[in-house]
Amino acid sequence: MQMPEKEYREQIQRVHEAVLQSLESVDPDVAEAEASQGSLTITFADRTRCVLSAQPSVRQLWVALAHRGMAHHFNWDAQHAQWRDDKKPELEVIALLEGVLSEKTGAPFRIETHG
Repeated sequence: MQMPEKEYREQIQRVHEAVLQSLESVDPDVAEAEASQGSLTITFADRTRCVLSAQPSVRQLWVALAHRGMAHHFNWDAQHAQWRDDKKPELEVIALLEGVLSEKTGAPFRIETHG
């Protein structure tokens, strides 16, 4: 059964808010995020981007990493309350983003999620 749209949007919003909050203390010349129409784009100093985009028709969260030539599609795992990659379920979205942000900012990165 597909997740109700309201719940889906709430889970997407939680991820966006957690990422935005984690970037508040980062120099915008190093990494800056902008939310627009269901997407969150993080732009790094070298002008590469990480884009999180809601895909409501399939109830997924997509993460595009152009600098790696990769895109991941995440499904909500209600049992673990996490977004998990649809091809590699061991890959969780927050862990992926923390790794990318650590790599691109040159400092250990932590994203706190709540709920």
